[in-house]
Amino acid sequence: MKNECKIISDLLPLYLEDMVCEETAKFIKNHLAECENCKNDFEALKNGDDIKEVFKEENIKPAEDIKPFKKIMKKMNLQVHSISYLLIVFFIFFGFLSMDSGDVFYNSLIMPIVGVFGYIIFRFKAFYKLPVLLLVINLLACLFNFADVEFIDIFFWTAIFTAFVFAGILIAFLIHFALRKEK
Repeated sequence: MKNECKIISDLLPLYLEDMVCEETAKFIKNHLAECENCKNDFEALKNGDDIKEVFKEENIKPAEDIKPFKKIMKKMNLQVHSISYLLIVFFIFFGFLSMDSGDVFYNSLIMPIVGVFGYIIFRFKAFYKLPVLLLVINLLACLFNFADVEFIDIFFWTAIFTAFVFAGILIAFLIHFALRKEK
């Protein structure tokens, strides 16, 4: 099938409804006079046959060029998620370590960032996955004595961190909601 035939097959429904300009109509008319396949397609379309059946062609194949693009996009998506996971773990660990010094108030900035990255990865599952991740990382940090915090205080700090993480998830959701395309 020539490129010209592909163009004509796309324009035939518009030509049938007389919704093309004069030059395009002349072009289609000349092509139909020369091309038997397109003429048969037009006649079938004019008789009310199913459009999908009319334009079913064995020569038309899906674009093969899209497969490498899909592989690249899948790889990039995996890399973005991997980096986001690492940033989540890093920020949680950093926030827990900052409790030792007088920098505990930086967690009011750090934990919403964790919430934003969590929303990027998990969407609404972040509401239950991030608190569990917070608790596990805080318990591991306490177990390996990375911070001088009592065991019972871990649950208190995890609850406070979770509130800030929820604020970050909410912020990310609102930005996502505001910037999504109208359907």
